Amino acid sequence: MVGRWQGLAGPLIIVVGEVLLVVCSLSYLVWWTLTFRPSVRTPPGGGLFLAGAVLSGVGGLVLLAAGIAALLPKASWTALGATIAGGVMVGALLLYVTSSVAHRPLTTELPLIVVWTTMQLAAGITLQTAGVLTSSTASTWMVATAVAALVGLVCYLIFYRLDPIPAYWIGMVPLVVDGVVAALLAAIVTLTRLP
Repeated sequence: MVGRWQGLAGPLIIVVGEVLLVVCSLSYLVWWTLTFRPSVRTPPGGGLFLAGAVLSGVGGLVLLAAGIAALLPKASWTALGATIAGGVMVGALLLYVTSSVAHRPLTTELPLIVVWTTMQLAAGITLQTAGVLTSSTASTWMVATAVAALVGLVCYLIFYRLDPIPAYWIGMVPLVVDGVVAALLAAIVTLTRLP
């Protein structure tokens, strides 16, 4: 019984982390909608949604890390380490390219894109190397994560080049995509038969 619970703990923690990331996306989307609507006075109460986004986002990332840690006895440390190191290197490269080459002012969205993507890839690789996900299911996880990251980066790069109304709508796109992808990833783990 204890062995079965240990086998379920990591994936279950990751599912709850993904659900919190969905809540984060929804809260951030509501905050964005209320706060940045062009030509409309900002109504009070938006800060509660931002606080909800921050708390659920941090909670989701912490639970992804806890789920990964719970799977580490069976998962590949090498693959996980390479994923995290790759995330740090790609993040540094994106910081340089977006600010120096593309002349995009650095805002919190770039580190959020990098951290979210790195944690999602780390969770997917850990689930796959621990035997929870098949290679094809893990590939679906990676592709969904890559699509969300690319959408986020494109929106990040063009945001400041747009007029206020298109920028307002473009700012919502990554929030919706990230929420949908986190829900998909939670469903992948939930629907996968555990060992």
